[in-house]
Parts: sequence; C-alpha cells; structure tokens
Amino acid sequence: MSTAQRFVLVRHAQAAVNILGDDDLMTAHDTDADLTPLGEEQARALAGHLAGDRAAWPGPPGADAYRLYTSPQRRARRTAEPLARLLGLAAVTDPLLAEAHSPPRFPRPLRVREWDAVLEERLRRTDAEIAGVESWTAQRARVRRFLRERCGDRPGAGFVLVSHAETIQALLLELLGLDDSVLLAARFKVSNTGVFIVDRTVDAPTDGTEQPCGYLVVANSKTHLARTA
Repeated sequence: MSTAQRFVLVRHAQAAVNILGDDDLMTAHDTDADLTPLGEEQARALAGHLAGDRAAWPGPPGADAYRLYTSPQRRARRTAEPLARLLGLAAVTDPLLAEAHSPPRFPRPLRVREWDAVLEERLRRTDAEIAGVESWTAQRARVRRFLRERCGDRPGAGFVLVSHAETIQALLLELLGLDDSVLLAARFKVSNTGVFIVDRTVDAPTDGTEQPCGYLVVANSKTHLARTA
C-alpha cells in the first residue's frame, strides 16, 4: 500500500533586498524587507495562476486536505496573502520555514557580493557558521523537523509552503532524499515566486518499514510571471 503527499514550494515574490546592486552595502540581512511593487504583482499573478491550475492544485478552494504554511518574514507573509485568499486556506506562520538565521547586525557593512559569498561558502562548509550565519546543517535539520512535525502524520495530504531560496533548497533535498554532496555539483535555481512541486510517496511493505520516495514534478515554474512582464 502506498500514500502520497504533494508539496507545492514557492519562493517569496521580489522584495527590496532582491534589487540591490552587487556593490550596495548591507548593515544586516534585512529579514523584514517588504515586497516591491513588482513583487506585489508577482504574488497576485502567482495566486491567480495556481488557483486555476488543477494539475498543481487538484482540490477546490478550501479543500481540507491542503494546508498553507509560510515563513514569518514579511516578504513571505505578503506573498502568501493572495494565495490564502484565492486558495481558500488559512496561512499558518511557522518559524521553521524562515530564511537562514543571521546576526541582527554585521560587525561591518558587507557589500551584496560579499553576502552572496558568505551564502555560497556555507553550502561548501556545511557544518560551519560563516560570519555568524546559521550553518547549512542546522538549517537543513530545521527543515527536516518541519516536515516531520507538520507533515509526517498526514499521509495523502497536500502542502503549500512559502519560503526562501536556501530554505527551499533544503526542503527539496529532504523531500527527494538527496545528501549534501549534491551541492558541490549542482543547485536548484529558485526564482522569485518560482514554483516547485514534489510528490512524496511512502510505501509500506509487509514488514512494517516505510521508505519515502520523492518525485520532482515541476521545477522553478514561472509561467505566471508572463502576466507581469
């Protein structure tokens, strides 16, 4: 016997932090950044598209089988608002879906290119805290906890998760059963409002053990963004 869960993973829409130039200075990683006007358009377009896409979203609005979770950071919550309205779901904020934890203030201002280098380095040195930023290992453990505690006891259910680029990468690795060695050779491109769909099937053999198996159905779909061009 097997049961399947569907995960619709969505990165937040364009926010103020996403339009900084490589040489712009950051005194901290702005966890409370709001959406840009374009980001607001992207979020509305995403919600309208997903609500009408029965291949990705098989249930009617308000279907009890689905739940919508969002990172607590403003850009994710604002992206989830039109989704919640059009899908007929309550958006539940969960800190386990937050972006990588970072210091409230850097010891010195960092250029955007330096911040990007920090994020890259933490994916290569997975156990290390680089510049005080949460290690990749810790972030992945946080995501694993979310999947276990929020999703593990709901076979056959569906989940819409609104989060951030690296958190979504961690979710994808967990759902697809991939280890960190993948990060040295390949990454998932995660665009603003990019949509990933993963079906996770749990087979229950006669000996009582369960082996989850993940299937990547859609990767970084941006069809809805044609409406914002």
